[in-house]
Amino acid sequence: MNLPKIILLLTVIAALFFSSSYSEEELLFSTLQSKEEFALEVSTLIGNAWKKWQDEVVINGIEVDGSVGVLRPGDLTEPVLTSSSMLANFSRKGRSQDYINAVRAVVGSVENGMRSWQRGYTHRNIPFPQGSSCTYTMPPSSNVPVIVGTGISEGGKKMEEASLYNYMLYRTPEDNKDVLIVFKGAAGSIAKNFKKWENSCSIVGIVASGGIAPSPAPMGMGPGPVRGAKGKGGKLIGPYVETEDLKRDMVKYYKENS
Repeated sequence: MNLPKIILLLTVIAALFFSSSYSEEELLFSTLQSKEEFALEVSTLIGNAWKKWQDEVVINGIEVDGSVGVLRPGDLTEPVLTSSSMLANFSRKGRSQDYINAVRAVVGSVENGMRSWQRGYTHRNIPFPQGSSCTYTMPPSSNVPVIVGTGISEGGKKMEEASLYNYMLYRTPEDNKDVLIVFKGAAGSIAKNFKKWENSCSIVGIVASGGIAPSPAPMGMGPGPVRGAKGKGGKLIGPYVETEDLKRDMVKYYKENS
């Protein structure tokens, strides 16, 4: 083969190589269908792991004085919602590294946000009506259910849209418009559905007992309010952050902005 033909062949090969690489890069979320498929994927990973986390989380260490129980930071104990739990059923086979990194960025934002929210969550008005009128001590008594959103968390800002979005941005190239659209839609959907969950899920089943209450008449002034009772075994009961809701809100954003 003479030199001109060799040069021509190499030129064609190089053109095909760079064209292929460019096309592959452009494929990441460049179509509405690919964005919708990503929405389904990450929504399923988050929704399934959220259900397991919510069913297993335990509330311990509640302090009850009178008719009021106080949940302090740290009382909403293990487990936590982790990236590994969300990625447990994620198949990497046939996926590009960019796609895998995008999935990791989204679920990582949820882990970071929920860990901060859970660690900082407090509720200072959990009702225990039985604690207002006891003698000697408080018999085992359950709390009146309260909505999670009636408490607060110092880490709650990490579950807001801006914080979730910024977390994702730091973990992926920012020069791809379609990736930014995908992340913006994911962050907005996660934040919206977290807030919806906070305002619909309840803290229930905390059983408090012990402490000290007044002695009964005629030797004492009882019955009266208990002091220093302890509660444990509470659960989060109610709707989950649902896969379908996450997906619907993401897809809505992608359709409006693609």
